[in-house]
Amino acid sequence: MSLFGDSQALPQEHKRADGATIRNDYTKTIKDKGGDRYAQRLATEALTRETMGHGTKELYEKTGAKPGRRASLPNEAQKALMAAETVANHDLKATEVKGSQSQRNQQIESAAEKSGKKVRKLFPW
Repeated sequence: MSLFGDSQALPQEHKRADGATIRNDYTKTIKDKGGDRYAQRLATEALTRETMGHGTKELYEKTGAKPGRRASLPNEAQKALMAAETVANHDLKATEVKGSQSQRNQQIESAAEKSGKKVRKLFPW
């Protein structure tokens, strides 16, 4: 079964997709593209900054959320970050990443910035 006509077939796996699942999928793609834990931090910061208009630390401070506890963010922020990571995951899968570790990390961060800018247009802030 495909979602729309000639598009790629949908996987037959059936399980709930939540924020943790989306986050895990995105970090796995970062690893698969040769990114390390530093690349994950860079990509998360870039994606949050571009999507939300604030870095992660500032976002948590301004919303009164508990640092590192995404579930403590307001629902709209959680939804925006899930949308951003979904888009970033698909964009990164389509991106060729190569070079030294530093170069791969930079390319992953750059892809996250582009994805965040794309997603931010969907939200009213």
